[in-house]
Amino acid sequence: MPEANNEAQRFRENLIDIGFGAEMIAHCSLLQKEGRNEDLLRILRLRRRDLLNSIHAEQKKLDCLDYLAYQLRRKGGTA
Repeated sequence: MPEANNEAQRFRENLIDIGFGAEMIAHCSLLQKEGRNEDLLRILRLRRRDLLNSIHAEQKKLDCLDYLAYQLRRKGGTA
C-alpha cells in the first residue's frame, strides 16, 4: 500500500506545482479516486490554457519593455 500512497502524494504535489489551491486539489483528488479521468483531463486542459495565456500576457509586457528600451537607446539614452 505505500506505493499507492506515494502515487497519491506525487499527484497532489503536481497539482500544487501547477498552482492549484486546496479546494481544487481536493476536487481533483476525488476525481482521480473515482476514476473520472475525462473530468480530470478537462480541468488540466483549462489550467494549461490559463497558464499559457498568462505566459503570453507576460511576453507582451516584456516585448513592450524591450521596445521602450530600444527607443531610449536610439535617442541616445543608456537604457
